[in-house]
Amino acid sequence: MALFTVVIILACLHVGSAYIDCVHGSYIYRGITDEPYERGNILETITDISPDDRLVLEPYLCAIAMEYLELDYTAGSSTATLRLIKSLDADEIMMYADAFYYSITCVGGAKNIRKHTIGDLNDNPPVFPTKSYGFTVSEEIPVGKTVLSVTATDNDVSALSKVTLYSILPPVPEDFGLSEDAQTNSCNIKLTKPLNYNKIQHYKFTLLARDVGSLTDTMIVEIAVKDEDNLNPYFNHGLYKASIKENQVGHFSHITPEAIKAQDGDKGINTSVVYSLTTVIPNQYQNNFEIDRKSGVISVTKALDREEIEQISVIIQAAQENDARKTAETVVMVTIEDVNDILQ
Repeated sequence: MALFTVVIILACLHVGSAYIDCVHGSYIYRGITDEPYERGNILETITDISPDDRLVLEPYLCAIAMEYLELDYTAGSSTATLRLIKSLDADEIMMYADAFYYSITCVGGAKNIRKHTIGDLNDNPPVFPTKSYGFTVSEEIPVGKTVLSVTATDNDVSALSKVTLYSILPPVPEDFGLSEDAQTNSCNIKLTKPLNYNKIQHYKFTLLARDVGSLTDTMIVEIAVKDEDNLNPYFNHGLYKASIKENQVGHFSHITPEAIKAQDGDKGINTSVVYSLTTVIPNQYQNNFEIDRKSGVISVTKALDREEIEQISVIIQAAQENDARKTAETVVMVTIEDVNDILQ
């Protein structure tokens, strides 16, 4: 019989046994109970209840415990059991109080208050506010500027479980870097190199958030680069070669390496350019040429004599139509081809 009694006591201590003081009441801290302490488990067994006492379960400080517990007790019984009707969830409980409180109250008597610290299990991953996020930045933003700040929220309550580490999954864009803000548990995406719309117009990469328990979430980041009007027009070549027969007017018979054409250096804007002749060398032949302002096609308007001159350099300028300060120049080396004048 003694052996049986000892076993029962040990079993009660395992689930948590206690006594009730209906005269003075009590306040007992029952230590740490780790989640998830499952539904149906016994949280406390009360023994040696006087047949004259009547017990009820009541909230203390907040009512959240009443959603988790039921008191299995019959009036006049010497024992009572406090059982979970819902698995303990520290994340929910800590929204209402710093611990899990309840009172086993003697009807018409004192309160017997219990306090449990609920050990938080790292069971919630950090979560980004959205699965993908896109935005546009100017190619002129300075290096070092933060283009995006983002926080992944972790619903675990312990400070350690809330710590979030951020990284960019490969392939990592070389023009952007990442820094972490420990105070706000957030990360900042910063520009590490100057942007150039003509080289890269769009970036897409995956941002990873990971907690100390290796639970993760990802967010796709897409950055569109806005082209700014900050470049001059340009010719594809610094030197063109053209030819025309002597004593003829009109367009050149041959141009290499290709037709003369300029374009806006800002490819995303691509403003129209206009052409003009700036210099003809020798300059006495300035009036022998003209250029179409829109197309850039050069024409000989007064015939040339090879016996007088064999080559002429024509310097042409392309200017951005809406901003004459933005210009480019190239040289056209014109060769005058000989014609047998005697036969003519």
